[in-house]
Amino acid sequence: MLGLLAALAAEVPEKVINPVVPDEIGEIFWGAVGFFSLWILLRYLCLPPLLKIRAERDQQVLADQEAAAAAETQGEQVRRDYEATLAEARAEANRVVELARVASEAERSAVVQVAEDAATAQRTEAMAELDVARASALNEIRGDVAALAITAASKVVQSDLDLAQNQSTIDDYVNQASGNR
Repeated sequence: MLGLLAALAAEVPEKVINPVVPDEIGEIFWGAVGFFSLWILLRYLCLPPLLKIRAERDQQVLADQEAAAAAETQGEQVRRDYEATLAEARAEANRVVELARVASEAERSAVVQVAEDAATAQRTEAMAELDVARASALNEIRGDVAALAITAASKVVQSDLDLAQNQSTIDDYVNQASGNR
């Protein structure tokens, strides 16, 4: 194999062509003309619309960021308004509840007062009826006690006693007995 490589190396031509750097000036000239015409075409015809689109996109991004900041600010304002409205509603609800509590307490007090007044009136009425019944019972008892006392005294004394003559003594005794109770 070494022999083959040596044979190939021996057959190297005298003129070597460099593939990177051309050897003719014409080829370099036309390569430079092509390069610069392509550069001019791209620089003045293709690049400005691309730069314009890029600038518009940058402006759109800035506008979107500003809109997002404005929306965030507006959202914060709406949240604060909502919280303020909610606080007002809670305060109003507390006020209504307090008014209802005060009104119900006043109504309860009025009902209790009416019931107490009715109970006092019934008690007074019952006491008056009781006094009337007591006086009536005492008047009945006086007659019975007087008759009974006269009968008992007649038996003890063994003589007939007159009820009309001893009525004042019997009445005094009954009045004293009813006053002690």
